Amino acid sequence: MVDRGFVVHVSRAAIRVRQTGEGRTSRRSRLPARGKASTDYTCEFSVTIKPTPELLHSARPNPMMLPQNAPRRGLLAPDGTLPPTDKFIASYETDVLFYDVFRDAHGDKVILIGPGPIDLAPLYRSMKAVAQPSGKSVRIKDHHSVKVQLYSAAVPKDTTHLDISFAGTVQRIAIAPNHSEFFAGQNLLFTLSKNNDLQWIADWARFHVANQGVTAVLMFDNASDRYTIEELQATLLEVEGLDRIGVVPVPFRYSGPDQAMKSSNKFWAHFLQPATFTGMFRRYGAMANGILNCDVDELAVPTANETVFETANASRSGTVYFRNLWVEPVPEAEKPSYRRADFRLVKAEADYRRGPTQNWALTPNRPWLRNLKIHPYTHLLKNRPMLTRHKPDTAYIAHFTAISTSWKYDRPVVLGATDGLRPEPSLSAALDRAFPELS
Repeated sequence: MVDRGFVVHVSRAAIRVRQTGEGRTSRRSRLPARGKASTDYTCEFSVTIKPTPELLHSARPNPMMLPQNAPRRGLLAPDGTLPPTDKFIASYETDVLFYDVFRDAHGDKVILIGPGPIDLAPLYRSMKAVAQPSGKSVRIKDHHSVKVQLYSAAVPKDTTHLDISFAGTVQRIAIAPNHSEFFAGQNLLFTLSKNNDLQWIADWARFHVANQGVTAVLMFDNASDRYTIEELQATLLEVEGLDRIGVVPVPFRYSGPDQAMKSSNKFWAHFLQPATFTGMFRRYGAMANGILNCDVDELAVPTANETVFETANASRSGTVYFRNLWVEPVPEAEKPSYRRADFRLVKAEADYRRGPTQNWALTPNRPWLRNLKIHPYTHLLKNRPMLTRHKPDTAYIAHFTAISTSWKYDRPVVLGATDGLRPEPSLSAALDRAFPELS
């Protein structure tokens, strides 16, 4: 919020306004009687102006689909006793060649991010590319990960398109711009979301502004049908303290668990989330001051006098991982709808210092993170070097059971079941800091 002073000149003929420094006094001269010469008078006053965050208007993926004559991506052979469900098959990504094709943050390469190839791996390996308008053949380099295929190609500076030869068909795709400069120097909070309540989203952003010094939010929206992209943007624009906002539609299939696989491999087809995270890092966040990965049902609660961004920057590797603490779905009172401040209880024996690793924060300017084989996943950075998994106690991830659309499994509110539960003081303090009107 900014205080600005204004001087207003008023006459019977016109009103003229000019901005000055902060005004503290007011003066008024007597208006002339009708028919006499008009005399100006001046008053000074202060107003409070709410800064408007800058919105990234051109944020959208730049996908390439498999050619029509190419085979579709197949399923892994079951390793359990049950067949895949119809629901899983309907959610499985069969048609995408690349989710996004864009120029890297330094301008000398093109990056192509796609789902795991599965049985299409030989076709991906034989893929060819020609840079246009130069007509120069360029080498496509594979930076392999388990669920994400990231490729790069060094191209001439004047390259605007690539001709991709795959399965005997050539397709042309324009190279999308990189948006890392938009978020340069920001403390960036991001997530992938679908149909989460707009109030939950506003509270999620507001909490992290108040408690972690977040200055920018990047939200990837996976085909929500409860509201429009414009309504989501408007929600975030109302959050005080944000400087930059991006909302990116990702209208691709989000593959769920496959019951045909053993429990350790049920999420083998979970392509979209890690691919989105990798795209976030390479196309949007490469120049940020820091990046925090946190879902809408999660809050990064501070336990020390520093933000997660400061902790990451002070660490040897520039990356830190935070442990999880489940917040029980037991509100203080029954309500028609609930917000996070209604939930403050955890299990009596719960200790965030001993919970499983949940989320990460990082400082993207560290040289080792420029290596394209590093892929940000939900709970870790894939292919990271040794000694880069620092787990400080300066914050933890409060995971709210009741703040959920129950897309994965049912997470209902439970009334009155407080036995074996206790309030967590650090959580209550952080909630009261962000939402004083609800304390």
